[in-house]
Amino acid sequence: MEAAERLGVSLKRFGGWEPVTVTEYEYDDDGRLLRSWSQPESEWDEQQQAWIQALVQHRAELCPCGCGQRYTDTTSPEETGPVFVAERVVCRARLALLEEQKAAETQDIIGRARLWLVRKREG
Repeated sequence: MEAAERLGVSLKRFGGWEPVTVTEYEYDDDGRLLRSWSQPESEWDEQQQAWIQALVQHRAELCPCGCGQRYTDTTSPEETGPVFVAERVVCRARLALLEEQKAAETQDIIGRARLWLVRKREG
């Protein structure tokens, strides 16, 4: 859903859906064409609107500090609200990057222009 949102398309379009255009014609009593009009199928139908509204609602319920928890839980009274436990883990990819950057520190301009890449070593 978030990828579709970033692209500015509905979830069904993100999944490969393409709109069908329906053309209608209006004729007079003698069979002459009076007018015609075409209408593409709506990308943002009620279901697609409901999905994006649910995403907006979900985000609105999150704590603004970025912890990923619900605001009502994080600001609830300590006595009656949920208990939170913090744990610390190390991102080993970030650690490898920081170690390599530290080992490669230089004062020259080329050192400041380096672009860094972290990949998982196979095998």
